[in-house]
Amino acid sequence: MQPGDVPATSADTSELHEWVGFKPDTPVEVGVQRFYDWYRAHYRVN
Repeated sequence: MQPGDVPATSADTSELHEWVGFKPDTPVEVGVQRFYDWYRAHYRVN
C-alpha cells in the first residue's frame, strides 16, 4: 500500500447514470487491455 491507497472501494456510478444517462459496461479485463494498447501506441513503446 502507498500513501493515499484505499483497501477497498464501493464506487457507485448511479448518479452519473441519472445525470447524463451514461452507464459504464466495459469489463475490467477489456478496459485494461485497451489502455495497454493505447499506451504502447501513444508513447511508441515496443
